[in-house]
Amino acid sequence: MRDFHSHLRATPFLDRLRAESIFIPAGRAQGHHQHDSLNAELTGIWTARQSDSELTEHGYRSAKSCWLPKTVIEVLQEAGYDIVTRIAWDGREFDLGTNAVDGGMQESWLRYEPERLAQFASPRRMDLDEWLLELRRSSRFYAHIFLRRTHRPWGDPEGLFALVGENPPADGGGWPRDASCARRAALEHPDAFAALRRRGLAEADRIVRRIFEATRDLPDVTYLVYSNHGEVFDHFRYHLPHLNEGDGMIQGTSHGPYPYEVLYANMQMWVVPGRAPRVMSGIGRSIDITPTVLELAGVRRRGLDGQSMLRHFSSGRFPERDRYAENPKGGCISMVRADGWKLVSTGPVMCGPPRHAPDFHRLAVFDLRADSREYVNLIATSPGQEVLRWAVDRHAELARDRVAPPAGVELEEPRHGSRRRLPGRPRRRY
Repeated sequence: MRDFHSHLRATPFLDRLRAESIFIPAGRAQGHHQHDSLNAELTGIWTARQSDSELTEHGYRSAKSCWLPKTVIEVLQEAGYDIVTRIAWDGREFDLGTNAVDGGMQESWLRYEPERLAQFASPRRMDLDEWLLELRRSSRFYAHIFLRRTHRPWGDPEGLFALVGENPPADGGGWPRDASCARRAALEHPDAFAALRRRGLAEADRIVRRIFEATRDLPDVTYLVYSNHGEVFDHFRYHLPHLNEGDGMIQGTSHGPYPYEVLYANMQMWVVPGRAPRVMSGIGRSIDITPTVLELAGVRRRGLDGQSMLRHFSSGRFPERDRYAENPKGGCISMVRADGWKLVSTGPVMCGPPRHAPDFHRLAVFDLRADSREYVNLIATSPGQEVLRWAVDRHAELARDRVAPPAGVELEEPRHGSRRRLPGRPRRRY
């Protein structure tokens, strides 16, 4: 995230790691938050093949149902790797009670297969030292941890709310109240708020350093340090009143709820045995993480949309490729063609009381090479219409090749008179 680019940061270990790793400064994630980014980066499969979302010339309809194909965790477990996974709130407690798991995986992606939630955490709670001991006991392991402090560096709610003279609510003051409070603090007490963020980064730096130091003598270990999405303030999210008026959220700006590349911008640092450090040029994709890990692990997995990055690591640059991000839960889509043309959804066409009732979201088209800030919507132009046709056809192609959903998932027939109805796709129950 952008915090790691601050010149005032106190992250000596991560700063050194960047110089000693294969560093991807210009990455793109699969979603704007962890609810809808883990699914694609852990499977290597585009979201359109894991859900029943719909894209037509009329707009984008978010998924009513979504499901999770086999993850890299499950593939490696079947291949005999020990799984020591902690996708957790912060670096001090490694347990299943996380927003990424509860909010995304449990409610959406594994709603129909709750037994698979076990892959994200061990049966018992353990602190960092215990977790590291588990790694050292294994000769073949995969360990994925989620450090919440870098997701929202103000992870201590007492410190955040104290900046604006308030006590955190009894439930801890999670989103959206923490985001609203953070905006006030940034405006009213910018220096103190910046210091709070830097303290969160410094703590993450210490945790990552501890992990490296405790495992550096283990043979043939690859490390990946990455952020799974970009902007954390939700600055651009609300161009309409928030669902809960009392939360004090600022109505967003520009052309929609999730408009800019910064929402998907992330970074990756790879430390691979036998691979020289370098800074990668071009745009890296999170969808390629799983194929890369599987190639390093010597495990074959067919049917992935992502591609291993190892050959690109050798050349030092990524070629221009299509990129795609979709948030079925959040109701947004972003498709970027290799030539820099982008189609993005920009918010509900219609809203109904008492809450937003998005049906189809508006669409916009931008030429990122000429207009990186996405100011000029070109969807009404001939090039814009051509990009729209490309995006609709590509999304339909992915939908035709969906990964089979689990029993109980009902798919809806495309609506609104799309000229590109999916052949042979009546409303049916698998």
